[in-house]
Amino acid sequence: MINGNDEPQRQIVPAGPKPPVRPAVLLQGLLWTALGAALSSYLPYLGVFLLAYGMRELLEAKKGKGLCAGLGVCVLVFAAACAWDFIFALSLIPVFVCAAGISWCMWRGRANVTAVCIVIIVASLLSLGIDATIASMSGMSLSKSFVALLQEAVRSAVGSDIQGDLLVSQVMPLLRVIWPFVYVASAMFDALVAGIGSYTMSVRCTGIRRMPQIANFDAPMWCVGLLALCILGLGASFADIPQAQLLRTICASTLASLRVVFALQGFGVVSALEAKRRMGCLTRFVITFLTVWLEAMFFAMCIVGLIDIWANFRSLAREQARVEKAKQ
Repeated sequence: MINGNDEPQRQIVPAGPKPPVRPAVLLQGLLWTALGAALSSYLPYLGVFLLAYGMRELLEAKKGKGLCAGLGVCVLVFAAACAWDFIFALSLIPVFVCAAGISWCMWRGRANVTAVCIVIIVASLLSLGIDATIASMSGMSLSKSFVALLQEAVRSAVGSDIQGDLLVSQVMPLLRVIWPFVYVASAMFDALVAGIGSYTMSVRCTGIRRMPQIANFDAPMWCVGLLALCILGLGASFADIPQAQLLRTICASTLASLRVVFALQGFGVVSALEAKRRMGCLTRFVITFLTVWLEAMFFAMCIVGLIDIWANFRSLAREQARVEKAKQ
């Protein structure tokens, strides 16, 4: 590359122009937020994306006051939806909370595993509580209704022959204890889409492309403690104790959620190894395919991720090490 003279440039430069920087505009942020709030039920992921996109512009424009203005728009949309259908309006609340929480964390630069997990937990508990309240008002049990719905979905997928009945009988005991994980998984996808929306607006307003890398994913130590508690609780749930089924459901659903965290940790180790070895696209594709298969069949990436929390294969500068260094 020639830079003004005949001497080649001896440093790495960006390949292409920088993204154009456009200042955040309060009115545009309000419009994007209102559009996302209105579309949240009809086109869920597009609505979440636009919500986070608009709220991030409001944060860039007016900081905390901008987020309050965005939440005010959400309240207006919620009030308008209540006038049309109250139950429909209640389903919007977890989406608003998820988009606002992720946008705030990313704007403050604190979108770590703990903060994102808190947002996901709050959103999933809100969604679960709203559905449980609606089911109770209708004289039904949410758990029984949800399990029956899952059973019907599994039966329609595997068929009604003898092998299908055998598969359903094997799967249903598991579905009866992890059905709340559906709410957690839904909140996870909402958080992912909200993160994409917030990042997109961040690039537009700042011109800085700082995309999160899975190679830097680092689960905190409290995940291991929670894993141990869930295993103990799951074992205790098979004893003759009050509310054993409830304890089993909570522990099993939490274990299913922690599997996602530890699997991401394991995939982060593999991604860092691929980058360190400078593997090509084909090699990375084959390794990704194999690791996904191993995770689905044998929980391999979860085990790698769990070990990495102590072993620190990637030599990451973790919070405890930074605290000890600061004390010195």
